[in-house]
Amino acid sequence: MRSVEVELKLSVKPDAIPAVRQQLFQFPHHYFSPQHLTNIYFETPDNQLRRWDMGLRIRGFDEHYEMTIKTAGKVLGGLHQRPEFNVPLHHPELDLAQFPAHIWPENTDITQLQDQLTALFSTDFTREKWILNHGQSEIEVALDQGVIRSGHRTAAICEFELELKKGNVADILLLADKLALQEGLRLANKSKAARGYALAYGLTQTDLSQVPETLGWQQPLSVLLPEILAQWQEQEEGWLAGIPEGKTGLEQVLVWVEQLTEQQVEALPVFGSLPALKEALSAVNADAETLCYSASWLQCKLALTQWLIAQAR
Repeated sequence: MRSVEVELKLSVKPDAIPAVRQQLFQFPHHYFSPQHLTNIYFETPDNQLRRWDMGLRIRGFDEHYEMTIKTAGKVLGGLHQRPEFNVPLHHPELDLAQFPAHIWPENTDITQLQDQLTALFSTDFTREKWILNHGQSEIEVALDQGVIRSGHRTAAICEFELELKKGNVADILLLADKLALQEGLRLANKSKAARGYALAYGLTQTDLSQVPETLGWQQPLSVLLPEILAQWQEQEEGWLAGIPEGKTGLEQVLVWVEQLTEQQVEALPVFGSLPALKEALSAVNADAETLCYSASWLQCKLALTQWLIAQAR
């Protein structure tokens, strides 16, 4: 079965979870008790699926299994959109022939590909879930807490995942904006799978690309916004990873945002918190965890993402 997954990930600090959970219960909702999920991700020795920008997993829950493949998609300001295909299984064993033939590159030998696949990493987490009616849409909000494992390497999972089940993309951003009133949330750009691949290959962020001092301001807003948000996310991830240059890069990104709001006064919202964010970031003792998980920081990024989605319509 094919669908296009549209979701937003919010990394959350553990001590912020109770307040966000309480907020979710205030919306019209249908609640699902915590469920234990295991996922095994597969890859070939030469990373063929990764080179095709595909991700393959088998998920197990309550003695039921599902095989999923996600194909090439796009990320707009932290909003993930990827086609995915799901097939129920009786046993946790790969059967690639059950996927539609058209998803594979031309002349792919499915039998040979399946013979080369092995387990690369796994995710093991508890999922607590709410189905909310918000605006004109039905949105699934999941709280995932657990661990990613690859050999002896591990990484924690602690995030809220907002997925649009039906309705409008704008509503998922409006919901995220309401949740962003709480401190301790951050827009996350990496899926569990992307983090798992990085863990499996021992990839750690050690350097950052330098942020240019200026942008091509003659470009349309639909081009400028993705560039600004992509740089914001990259520099933020670097600063949180302990790379000092990330802070410098973020200072330049906020200058861009300020310049953009001055030039696009009729199109973009006025960010009242922007001067305070710039001041907090420029402080000598600025702390990455404190600032990047602050409500005003997240609200500013979500506002830009909302305008980006509006431009993409």
